[in-house]
Amino acid sequence: MFTGLTPELCAQAWDLVRPAIERAAEQGVIRGAAGDLVVMDPARPGTLLWSGSIGETEDKTYGYAVAKAKVAERTGYDTSRVRMDVPHLYTAGDIVYPGGVVRHGMVVAFSGVEGEADEMIAEWFVAAVRGIARLAFVSPHGPDATGTRYLGE
Repeated sequence: MFTGLTPELCAQAWDLVRPAIERAAEQGVIRGAAGDLVVMDPARPGTLLWSGSIGETEDKTYGYAVAKAKVAERTGYDTSRVRMDVPHLYTAGDIVYPGGVVRHGMVVAFSGVEGEADEMIAEWFVAAVRGIARLAFVSPHGPDATGTRYLGE
């Protein structure tokens, strides 16, 4: 039964995105297949919902991903946009690297490769979540044939 964004949905999306990261590294698009991804809980601001990693990561990489997600969540902007368009929204202690995105009510951040590629990977993840969620939400008989008016019933 579909109930919205869950850790299980995130894990499924991550399983789809990981091979793309590996392929990008194999082709030399990114410097390697290593890093950490975090997802903030849209129902509980300031709370991490899920995290995943690929390759050999370091504690600092996970910390960078969390820091990027917190800046994106607080400002409502991708961290690349904060850096370029609204640097006045930075506060003491904020990370300045790109890689955190705000898309369709989700805040996701990746850290581990180049900042621009970190952002790309976060966007891939959001796209995978949205696609999986749409398929789970909409029954084969149409969006109003899900069997309930309220999720979780």
